[in-house]
Amino acid sequence: MPWPYEDIFAGPSPADSPDEDWVLLDELERAVSVLAERLRHEPGLSRAAGELFCKLHTNAPGIHFRALIWPLARKQAGLPAQKRGRPRRAKNSAEI
Repeated sequence: MPWPYEDIFAGPSPADSPDEDWVLLDELERAVSVLAERLRHEPGLSRAAGELFCKLHTNAPGIHFRALIWPLARKQAGLPAQKRGRPRRAKNSAEI
């Protein structure tokens, strides 16, 4: 009779090579540096154009673009962080 918890130990062991784990981080780092170089030459590049540029020139997953790649590339290029969200509308006395 097999041991009931045999599948717990089926995953990778600490002795396995960690190279596969670093592939995603290497791709993200490459995408940030490539986009930062592009932003240095073209600071007015839109986020959509930057996302398309990363999709065509790197293998970084698109899900990481808004949260990681775009802000880090702007920072590395020496550009200010962009405002977040919608602009607030001005309140006037007629609404009160």
